[in-house]
Amino acid sequence: MTDEKIAALHFDKLEPSLRERILETAAEEFSRFGYRVTSMNRVVEKAGISKGALFKYFGTKAGLFKRVYTRALDEVRETLRRVREETHGDPFFSRLERILTAGLEFTDRRPVYAAIYYRVIYTGDSPHGKEILREVQAESQRFLRSLIEDGIAQGELRRDLDPEKTAFILQGVLDRFLQARYLDFVAPDLRPEAGSASGEDEWIREIVKLFQRGMENNE
Repeated sequence: MTDEKIAALHFDKLEPSLRERILETAAEEFSRFGYRVTSMNRVVEKAGISKGALFKYFGTKAGLFKRVYTRALDEVRETLRRVREETHGDPFFSRLERILTAGLEFTDRRPVYAAIYYRVIYTGDSPHGKEILREVQAESQRFLRSLIEDGIAQGELRRDLDPEKTAFILQGVLDRFLQARYLDFVAPDLRPEAGSASGEDEWIREIVKLFQRGMENNE
């Protein structure tokens, strides 16, 4: 058994409330300061544990960061699973609208994860930068491809669409939309502090209409 797995076993034996406090504290620190600047001393002080215990549970600072982003990815997977189940049987473009809404809800609910993700994208400040981006994008790609395949099978989408390439293009637009919303650029009416639900809804409708014009089966 590797040292990383042994450390994970020690951490998993902790009380759930303590595990939660440690991971939430670490996520807040990484999101605020980035990986390189985050101080392990500050993490242990805020989490209320010893530095020795922290290294026992994660081995290294990089190990702690990996545990945080793995948890974030698990929450992304759960969000996608829930959207898929809740929209099962709905028309494709209604599902697409729900995906966009769910993305906004996730960044609002878990802003620390969004901050870590965008830090990795724009600064590469992570020992696992490529791994994080590859895992997140692969998860999104699989999810969108499956929805597109469902839409083609149900006769809603053009049969000549390539699900893989279409999912890639769709993912790029969705990611850019969420970046604009979270990072406060490009679209003033998407700013979180503006509280413009109507502005967000209009953007979502326009994005869905754009894809509908290119993807809908009109035979």
